Amino acid sequence: MKTSLCLLLALPLAGCAGLLPAARQDVSHCWQDFEEAKQSYDQITPYSTTIATIRSLGFDPYKTSNMQVLNQAQVVNAVLPSPLQERATIPRGIADCMRVQEGCTGYLIEPSKINQQRTGNFLLDFLNFKRVTETTGWKFSALVVVIDGVVVYKQWSGQPKIESTDVRVNPLGPLQSMGETVKAAP
Repeated sequence: MKTSLCLLLALPLAGCAGLLPAARQDVSHCWQDFEEAKQSYDQITPYSTTIATIRSLGFDPYKTSNMQVLNQAQVVNAVLPSPLQERATIPRGIADCMRVQEGCTGYLIEPSKINQQRTGNFLLDFLNFKRVTETTGWKFSALVVVIDGVVVYKQWSGQPKIESTDVRVNPLGPLQSMGETVKAAP
């Protein structure tokens, strides 16, 4: 009887997708989207661009949140697939970084904006029968290597457009997780 009453009271909420949870991950940065971050990165020219210029472009660990400062060993590890790589295949800026050792600094930044929104039927989601989560956003990653105040190497990667849908179906609804709980108990 109580279950029927709960279902009857929840029925009007069945179409209320706006009541479903949402999540947002916005790693602090000075760029609004992938293209803007890439445009800043593209203005950097190895053996020409100074540290003052990269800082004005947003690659400043003292003003831009969530930026890593890497030492020489971390820079080499991030760029070279193997430390035993042939010298001729090592990029010039990284070879120079290896040569000056402590005079080499890397700046790694990975701005992103990820949104997750649960969609679908509120009642099925609420009762854990079917949950649909749509993920959208972008990610950018850039490494800039500096020696004596001048950029000597740069590399980037990223995902300009993230779109994915995760569908989880639990035929037993709210009872589905009970089996997992019993299994986990000692």
